[in-house]
Amino acid sequence: MQLSDCPVFPDEAGTALSTDRGLGWRMARQAGPVLRHPTANWVFVVGRDEVLANLDDERFDRPRAVPESDLDVHQKLFAPKSAHDVAAEFRPTAAALIDRFAAVGGGDAVAAVTTPMVDALFEVVVRRQLLPFDHLSGRSGHVFYEACRNLFKHASWHLYELARDPELCDTLRRQPELVRRFVEEVLRLEPMVQSCQRFTTQPTTVGDVELPADMIVMLCFAAVQRDGSDAMSTDELVIDDRAHRHWSLGAGSMRCRGGHIVRQVLQVLVEEWVERAGHVGLVPGFRPVTGFPATESVLCLPVLPLTTRA
Repeated sequence: MQLSDCPVFPDEAGTALSTDRGLGWRMARQAGPVLRHPTANWVFVVGRDEVLANLDDERFDRPRAVPESDLDVHQKLFAPKSAHDVAAEFRPTAAALIDRFAAVGGGDAVAAVTTPMVDALFEVVVRRQLLPFDHLSGRSGHVFYEACRNLFKHASWHLYELARDPELCDTLRRQPELVRRFVEEVLRLEPMVQSCQRFTTQPTTVGDVELPADMIVMLCFAAVQRDGSDAMSTDELVIDDRAHRHWSLGAGSMRCRGGHIVRQVLQVLVEEWVERAGHVGLVPGFRPVTGFPATESVLCLPVLPLTTRA
């Protein structure tokens, strides 16, 4: 199939994605496995087979946020041991912010809890000297600070799920071993980014669509993770005896280098929240709206108004 014959990403799917990712991605998948942008040099890949076949394909290039010369620094920063130590040192700050929030009866959890955590996590990394001084004001430091911002933007989804379901909070408090599975499930349902951005380096076929070189290809794993193809790809948040598979942190050579620190920090945040803010719930009538398509790379809740439950 020629690119010009490829179906266009439906406007109604983009509108639905702002409030209901399950519905929005279902509408996109129904339009076809590979969809083109009506005006830009982009295609959106939303079919399971097509996404998974191309996640780690050498025919595609990806933007590099970190210069090759800084990769050794980031390897040290994102190593499992470093991630564990950073999360442990971050824990008292998370506890203090949540205690303060609960003590005043709630408010906007984004402004009062997750946003202040950005600087706190960055300071921990600096204090532990995991990011050398000469990198702090350079490209590498900027990339890591933005990664901290994106992590805590995404964390609003974890707090939203906990705030809207008191029984879930109680379950995680009684069974802390389930916290890790909860973290993974929210990552599956509400990925930090909805797709991997890749570039064709040569004429390439994705699915049955022929793409020229220099196309931007959005591999929409968020569509795959909700496609109902098996019991582990539902629209529902399910915590059972196994973690549901997802690709929210990439795969193979394309996996997120910061995956260890993402998981460790989110686990600390959830553990402290269920222990300290168990009686804080959603403000009545609140409806989460993300403004999709996002102007930034992370699809997040701009506000999360919570209050003490009656």
